[in-house]
Amino acid sequence: MALLVRNLFIFFIFLSGVFLAGVFLSLETRLPERGYSEVLQNLQEKEIAEIQFTGNLASITLKSGFSYSARVPDAAKLVADIPPSSARISFHEDYTLYYFQGGLFAFGLALAFVIWISITSARNADRNTGFAGDKLMATTSTREPVTFDDVAGVPEAKEELQEVVSFLKNPQQFNNLGAIMPKGLLLQGPPGTGKTLLARAIAGEAGVPFYSFSGSDFVEMFVGVGASRVRDLFHEAKKNTPCIIFIDEIDAVGSSRAAAATDGQDERGQTLNALLVEMDGFDSTDNIIVLAATNRPDILDPALSRPGRFDRRITLLPPDIKGRVKILKVHSKKVVMSPEVDLEKLARMTSGFTGAELASLVNEAALLAGRDNCDAITRSHFDQARDRVMLGVERKGVILTDKDKLVLAYHEAGHAIIAKLLPDSDPVHKISIIPRGRALGQTQQLPLGDRTAYSKEYLINRITTLLGGRAAEKIIFNSRTTRTENDLLQATEIATTMVCRWGMSEALGSQAYAVGENGFLGAETARRLMMGNDTASLIDREIKSLLSACYKEAVEILRREQLFLKALAEILYQVETLDAEEFEIIYQCSITKKAEADGTLEVVSECSVCPAKGHCLQYTAS
Repeated sequence: MALLVRNLFIFFIFLSGVFLAGVFLSLETRLPERGYSEVLQNLQEKEIAEIQFTGNLASITLKSGFSYSARVPDAAKLVADIPPSSARISFHEDYTLYYFQGGLFAFGLALAFVIWISITSARNADRNTGFAGDKLMATTSTREPVTFDDVAGVPEAKEELQEVVSFLKNPQQFNNLGAIMPKGLLLQGPPGTGKTLLARAIAGEAGVPFYSFSGSDFVEMFVGVGASRVRDLFHEAKKNTPCIIFIDEIDAVGSSRAAAATDGQDERGQTLNALLVEMDGFDSTDNIIVLAATNRPDILDPALSRPGRFDRRITLLPPDIKGRVKILKVHSKKVVMSPEVDLEKLARMTSGFTGAELASLVNEAALLAGRDNCDAITRSHFDQARDRVMLGVERKGVILTDKDKLVLAYHEAGHAIIAKLLPDSDPVHKISIIPRGRALGQTQQLPLGDRTAYSKEYLINRITTLLGGRAAEKIIFNSRTTRTENDLLQATEIATTMVCRWGMSEALGSQAYAVGENGFLGAETARRLMMGNDTASLIDREIKSLLSACYKEAVEILRREQLFLKALAEILYQVETLDAEEFEIIYQCSITKKAEADGTLEVVSECSVCPAKGHCLQYTAS
């Protein structure tokens, strides 16, 4: 109401100004007024040059150039008395009534516009005032609450947060002991590890008011709005204690003020300042817990992440194999699976997957089963779903020529053979030359378990395996193709990291020459430290030497196993996809075929179990 009165007052002041301006303008432009008798006298003396009639008002211009106005009692009688050739006579319609009606309409329209603006502003003000209340998630909502039973794979984080739940359920027990609950908990980790899900689970377990926001909710174009919303949030929270405030993606508002874009004077800086003040302002007995989640803890302002504001940091990483099994069990309750599906084996196949990726895997498998009109999800559906999640959709529109397809078959066969024959390498799980995503082919290796540390031998074998495709192309076709680009990039990255960060070079010794930078978002990048030109040249030579040695070893292995390479490539060219069991059969057949060439075995019959029947033979001892 106060806003409406203020706007109406401003409107009437503006209207009065327009009216006064019109009055002054009309006074400046109006003609002097004379009596009717002077009009008659000028007619008698024939001094009038022109007369304009607007109703009973006559505007008269004399031959001398002087003009004046006069009211005439009877315009028609006066015109009849004027000689036709003595003065020009014209008549104009009186628009006074129309002007009045138009002005009244414009006034009403402007008044309605002012009232509408006032009402809209009042509603926006109410909405801003109720910013925190609108984000309040009532615990009595019809939506099924999330509990810790719905969260798996992060036992350490659940244990930490159980303490928060206990405090919110019975704060008096802790207060009586003099214990002070941490004001804030920062959940940090890569995307998809369950940070937001954990926050919702805390709200569901504690049964207290839960305020859920995104960091971008506080950042507006107008300076001061974000800070006002922060103050409103904590004011509302203090009226509903105990409660939880959850700010997702807090790096959107809490990034370091050391950056030029956030100097404390713009909207983002003022919002951060307000958040810092409010987190210091509420007492330890207010029973307010602030949770925040971020993928970039490295860019948060130190004043925000210090103890006293966010006292604890809980890091969530991709789950290990036990965690993946538990996560798959949680999601498998919602779908119908075939008894043949082994969740433990599926967990081994999904090393490095986050909780969100595992949920997507189960959902994709269910969609594939529905597309095939199956009653349950089978193992093959999970295999297809895994390829879809990791590499993308199968590119059926890509048509390879016979030559390109054969080169691709040898390329992937080279990867697989090196991985098979080198010790301490991950077993081959699948070989395919079907284009999928950005890859034309793939050789999947399945780790036997989660690795937390890598030996030098394992890393060298990994580089050799990556260069196996290029070595196969060189041996068979004596050429090099562009499909080795990604292999070379990965091999170079591993070799550079071994030399610069892990001290695995004999010439350089146990010293680091680069540091890694990773904020849980995107690929880890390495930055070289300051060094002399001689040291930099030595590093480059060591990296090149390591890559050359691995490539040379790959060529030597494939030259010795050309029989295996050709058999595997020819079969892969025909069937396009081979699993681990079929790959092992071809390997055993190549061993016996090699023995037969040495004269120690003789041919018995065609192989009945080979995936490409007729292309390999069974053998028996001579």
